Amino acid sequence: MSHFHEHEHEHAHAFSAANKEHFDKTAHEFDERPHAQALARSLAAAMRTRYPDLFIEDTTAMMEYACGTGLTSRELCPYVKSVVGVDISSGMVEQFNLKASNQGLAPEEMKALCIELKGSDDELDGQKFDVIVCTLSYHHFPSVKEVTRVLAFFLKPGGSLLVSDVQKGSLKEDIFADHPHIVAHQRGFDEGEMRSVFEGAGLTSFEFSVVCSGKLHGRPVDFFLARGLARTALQSF
Repeated sequence: MSHFHEHEHEHAHAFSAANKEHFDKTAHEFDERPHAQALARSLAAAMRTRYPDLFIEDTTAMMEYACGTGLTSRELCPYVKSVVGVDISSGMVEQFNLKASNQGLAPEEMKALCIELKGSDDELDGQKFDVIVCTLSYHHFPSVKEVTRVLAFFLKPGGSLLVSDVQKGSLKEDIFADHPHIVAHQRGFDEGEMRSVFEGAGLTSFEFSVVCSGKLHGRPVDFFLARGLARTALQSF
């Protein structure tokens, strides 16, 4: 491994460790943040409104990546067959599963796992998904290119990756100025950046739109929704 890649790996590991520590500590109060539940409702509604054919109660297998306590998953769960949440924070996963259980949901309907996915066949028992959603987490990842590659691996052929995050230019300050060690992309992303990482992961039919406005850590901001499709077997040739 080159010195550059060693440094890049250490940088990514440091961010992951800092995020895990931060979210383990705050998991029990995460849902009580001002505007958190309203924002989850808005983003989930935007996904369903824009892509209604993706959310089919009898068939859709969904993953929420960096799922946190499951705010978005709980909004979408009634419209899919099953939800698997994935997060590196054990505190978040514990809250996710507690809240799902309190709603009377069986693990086969909605559950979360504490794992740092790498994109290999031995993970998640080989399960692949019709839809993978990731809301307001990309700004935490030092390498969105690597994360997108991993998520594309877990899509079924023709499956959709939906990512929502901060629209670059709509926030005039850093997202989380007091905690620079847990936010790698303090001003969010623009369409060109998201297109690049989606297409770099082999996803096709890229779409991008600003879908709603809200508040993040008390500051007004716009949020985008990006979508890419996993190639079908026919497209692979």
